[in-house]
Amino acid sequence: MLHAQVVKQIRGYSSDEWEIFTREWQQGLAPRHEYHEVKRLGGPGDHGRDVIGLCSPAGCEGVWDNYQCKNYEGMLQTPLACRDAGKIIFHAFRKVFKPPRRCIFVAPKGPSTELRDMLLTRSKFRCEVIKTWNTRVATHVIEKEKHLLKGDLADYVNAYDFESFGYTTLDEMLDAHRLTVYWAQRFGGLLPPPKPGVTPKTVMEHETVYVGKLLDVYAEAAAAEIACVSDLDAHADWKADLQKQRVRFYDAEAFMATYRDQTEPGTTESFAEEIFDAIDPSLMQKGTGLDRLTKALTVAGQASPASVLAPQAKVGVKQGVCHQLANDDRVTWKV
Repeated sequence: MLHAQVVKQIRGYSSDEWEIFTREWQQGLAPRHEYHEVKRLGGPGDHGRDVIGLCSPAGCEGVWDNYQCKNYEGMLQTPLACRDAGKIIFHAFRKVFKPPRRCIFVAPKGPSTELRDMLLTRSKFRCEVIKTWNTRVATHVIEKEKHLLKGDLADYVNAYDFESFGYTTLDEMLDAHRLTVYWAQRFGGLLPPPKPGVTPKTVMEHETVYVGKLLDVYAEAAAAEIACVSDLDAHADWKADLQKQRVRFYDAEAFMATYRDQTEPGTTESFAEEIFDAIDPSLMQKGTGLDRLTKALTVAGQASPASVLAPQAKVGVKQGVCHQLANDDRVTWKV
């Protein structure tokens, strides 16, 4: 799905679905923000808390962040933002919870230009909330009650840290959501490209199994003693081939590492299993180790796994999965 299609889909969400999407976004960012838990509270009695990130088991009595989900046909306007900011401040004043570390407005079409400028210059937002409290906030914090800005409440609001208020854009949300396990399920693909593999100059200990199996293939094909990588110095073609296969292996390693944490559990394992199923018949055929290796790599390169990872899996990656399978002792070329 193209970026424009994703944006169009999101802007058609109901208020509930927007809150669910926001929770997915923050759940994916939980490690970065050191969240112990991310919860969706939106509904009657939420006291202005739609989606919250809790930094400890202490919940809203400890450090926490608030995400106010505002799903409107147009941009989020200043009067509504002032009202919702006032709700948070008022209920913190009543000690329903500690003031949040951050209070971020999230709206599919973003804030209006006026509101954006205020949230980027918090002193202006502070002045706007205080100046309009009695008309925008006072009658909206508790149903059928009016809480004018005076006395202890006025002192509290005037001392409140308005630097905690801010906003995020839909593009910023999408950039982060794309890295979560929820992206593929929600949007059916459009995963970011995998990180490129980095192939060490020398064979590492963790790749000795599949490399050893390749050396057996080369020894059989060359009718020579090739027991270790250094023996390939006398066989330039096979030495070059080994390097090519190692590049494929490390591309597959990087591919799996990229998507292991960005997709549902088991997605990368299922992808490798489909490659195994594709090459398995070729492993049953008689012939030399080179015949079996060549056939398996050809079949793997042509395979089309039924996976959200398939669009990002280049031929070399799929062939590299063959070497991962060999490294796990699931396949052998020379029998």
